[in-house]
Amino acid sequence: MSSERFCPQCGSPVVSAERFCPNCGRHLSEQTQIPLPSETPPSPSSIIDSTQTGRWHWIIMAVGLLALVVIGGSAFLIQVFRSPEEVPPSVATALTPSHARIPTVTPGETSATAIDGIIGQLTPLGAAALAQTSQAQTTQALAEVAPTQTALALDAEINSLFANARRVFYDEFVDNRNAWFTGEFQEIELDLIEDGVFKVLWTGRGTSYELYELSSFTDFISEVDCRIVRGGGNGSCSLIFAEQRNVGFYKFEFFIDYYRLSAITTEGEPVVLAEGDPRRLTRIGEQNRLRVIRQGDRIRLFVNGALAADLRDTTFRAGRVGVSTACYREEGGVEVHFDNFGIWSLPTES
Repeated sequence: MSSERFCPQCGSPVVSAERFCPNCGRHLSEQTQIPLPSETPPSPSSIIDSTQTGRWHWIIMAVGLLALVVIGGSAFLIQVFRSPEEVPPSVATALTPSHARIPTVTPGETSATAIDGIIGQLTPLGAAALAQTSQAQTTQALAEVAPTQTALALDAEINSLFANARRVFYDEFVDNRNAWFTGEFQEIELDLIEDGVFKVLWTGRGTSYELYELSSFTDFISEVDCRIVRGGGNGSCSLIFAEQRNVGFYKFEFFIDYYRLSAITTEGEPVVLAEGDPRRLTRIGEQNRLRVIRQGDRIRLFVNGALAADLRDTTFRAGRVGVSTACYREEGGVEVHFDNFGIWSLPTES
């Protein structure tokens, strides 16, 4: 069956066997055979619609991707610039120092391993070992440091305490009217009152105590100015309180780079209740004021007016108050000066 043909020039139908177009006379060849299309070609409008549909598909995908980037970036920025106030309450509470437990030590109990020194006291070299064996207790004691009160509120409270206190004793060491021991003691200690200060010079290893003998105190304030002139970390000065003869006492001991509060009993080992590094509060080579405030079972330690430790303990309820020095080097070389030693009695808390 011959296929239908059309003239390429005029488009007239041509019988397949003819070689020339009967209408226009155009010579016909085999290459001019044009088969009828099997399907109708798409209209221009359908092509445009298909193109536009694909374009909108890509636009929608791009917009969606951009939205994801913007949302993700915003979430990241919110996390980066989150303010401290947005910390969950449970976390903030856990980080609040004032919620830590306050340690209590009763007579006969030992919560730390002590290293023997002069008359059973801890030596500076032993302090490093003690810090490891009593780490938990020390952390609890130091957790009650100054963040529990603002500086202004604390100053106002201290001023109020002094206003309601009764000054029992005060010595500026302009002379020896209070009959402190002066002279040489056991060939290793020399005590002098001169130049308006009480001087203690050590030529060997030892510890000295000077107590106000006339009264026993329960609630009180005591303070003294201390200057470690020579000896560095091998020498210390201290405030002694709640001293009971043949029982024991508390000792707030101050070095140029270390302090500690110890409960020292005549039987058993000393126990360190609080310790720390006071260098952020001290003036090296100058006078530093030590202060103890005792109210009931609460004991607060101050260095140059700043709160260093705040804890509770009932090992010794009441006793005498005094000062102490120590030399922890066999060859001596320690010199300590005291000035402005005072004791104020506070109304007993009910």
